[in-house]
Amino acid sequence: SLKKLGLQSADKNEYYKLSHEIGIPQNNTDKLQNKLFGIECNFDELNAIDFKKGCYVGQENTARIKLKDKLNKRLLPIEVVEGNLEADVISIEKDEIGKVLIKEDYPYAIIKIKNEKFEFDKIFDCGSAKVKVRKPDWLQTT
Repeated sequence: SLKKLGLQSADKNEYYKLSHEIGIPQNNTDKLQNKLFGIECNFDELNAIDFKKGCYVGQENTARIKLKDKLNKRLLPIEVVEGNLEADVISIEKDEIGKVLIKEDYPYAIIKIKNEKFEFDKIFDCGSAKVKVRKPDWLQTT
């Protein structure tokens, strides 16, 4: 099939790395199950949620979050700047701004984006590690 489409097979790690760079989790997503609503995973930004139609688990909560502008946390890729990612809590000045949900090779955290101490260019503490939260280019709202 790849040959017929004129495509080449690539290393899966390249695929996961690119997915992490653009902010779409592809690896270890089972760790997100039953912890987040689709809107917190940025599905609204990716046009994967229809607010006019549908029947899915969490639909009422998702619609309420959107309608009342209560979206205060999002799943975002993180980059380890220094140290090893062993802790779960991401903080600045002892104020918790997020929690690591996927630690392995391509880490993601749920981040409180409406926290007054949160800014994308800051370096945050995560146990003994220092991390940076990356904003995907396609993410419009913060």
